[in-house]
Amino acid sequence: MKKTNNKGFSLVELIIVIAIMAILAGAIAPALIRYIDKSRKSNDVSAAKTIKTAVETAMANEVTYELLTSGTADSDGNTGIIEVNPGQSQASGVTITYPSTMPNGITAADKTAAETEIAKNIGENMPKIKYKKAADGTNVPTAWVATCTSGGSIKVGLKTASSTMGYELVPEICSYYQ
Repeated sequence: MKKTNNKGFSLVELIIVIAIMAILAGAIAPALIRYIDKSRKSNDVSAAKTIKTAVETAMANEVTYELLTSGTADSDGNTGIIEVNPGQSQASGVTITYPSTMPNGITAADKTAAETEIAKNIGENMPKIKYKKAADGTNVPTAWVATCTSGGSIKVGLKTASSTMGYELVPEICSYYQ
């Protein structure tokens, strides 16, 4: 009968293999984190485009167009501000506000109908914010915001604690999201 000598791996060999794996993981982790962040930013830009399209589609209705474009403009030229709360259902996901007062001739029922139309165009659930890191470490995005000017142009971005449009995503992407 032949006797075999199966000793296995020595402790030194196992430590060397574990050290090599740790070095490889340390080298790959930063690239993986950058890739994940880039993917989240891309998802946010895509969701902003969806919101812009939803608002433009709703503005095909004359009452909604008047509702968003005929109010008194703020210092940035915005006459209507549409806030989309991430992750909420259609019923409570969209809110229209104004820099000063509601335009003349527009009723609360018109405003509610416009909010419902925009929410319906966006989809069943409002899009979630995927990239939640702040450029300065303090102004974390809290909600989607679309602003409308008296000429009917629409900008979509992310609202922060200190700004209505903290990060603009559509039509131009702010430098932090590029």
